[in-house]
Amino acid sequence: MRIRVKALKDVFEPEEYEFMLEVAGHVEGSGLDLPVLYAGSGGDVEHAVILGNNLIFVDSHLPETTITEIRNNIDKIGGEIIEERRIGKLGMGGKHVIEFEFCKDTIKIVYYAEDATKFVPEEAKGGISVYFVKVPHPKEPKVGSLTSPESLSRALKLIALGGFYLERECPLCRVLRPEDLGFVKVASGYISALSVNYNAKGNLYKKIREVENIYELLKLDWNLYRNAICSRNLP
Repeated sequence: MRIRVKALKDVFEPEEYEFMLEVAGHVEGSGLDLPVLYAGSGGDVEHAVILGNNLIFVDSHLPETTITEIRNNIDKIGGEIIEERRIGKLGMGGKHVIEFEFCKDTIKIVYYAEDATKFVPEEAKGGISVYFVKVPHPKEPKVGSLTSPESLSRALKLIALGGFYLERECPLCRVLRPEDLGFVKVASGYISALSVNYNAKGNLYKKIREVENIYELLKLDWNLYRNAICSRNLP
C-alpha cells in the first residue's frame, strides 16, 4: 500500500503525504484480506486505494455524478478501467461495480447509492478491514449523521480484530478513551476533504478487542459531551 501512496505523491496535498504513508503502513502490516467500507465516499478513489483492493463505497448523493467522478479519478491517478457493470437499481439495493488496474494490481469498487447510516452492504457482512469516514455531515436532508451512536456502533462492529477505523471529523469518542471502546489511536495527521474545517485532523484507530456494549458506550460518550457543552454555555 505504501507503493501506491508513493505513486500518488503528486495527487495528494503536500501536507497529507506523510500521514498517508503512515496509514498505508499500518493497514498493510495488519495482513487482513477483507473489504474496505467507505461511508459517504463520493468519488474519492485516491484515498481509498491505499487501504485495500476490495472497496465498498456507500453514498446516496447524486449517484450518477458520483460514478462519473469515480471514473474520472481512476483516470486521474493513472488507473485503467478493465470492467464495469451494474447489478439491480441504484438506490434500491442495486450496485455499480468498477474493476481497474493500478500499480499492477486489480482493484474493485462496489458502489451503492444508499443511506450509509443505515445500509449494510452484503460484501461487508462478513467483516471489514477498514471503516473510512471523512466529513460525516449529510448532503441529503433525509440522510442521518454518520457520527450517531447507532450508525457508528453498527460500523465499528463490522471491523475485524486488528482492523482500523480511519476518520476525519467523525471522532470515535469525545469524552471516553478509545481503549474503552476496544480501539487504540495509532496515527494522526492531515487528510484533505471538502470541508470548511480545513485544519481538521484525520485519525487512525486500530481495533484491539471486541466490546459488546459499544452502542451504549457511544451513547454515553455523546451524552457526556453534550452535557459538558451545555455546562460551558451556562451563564
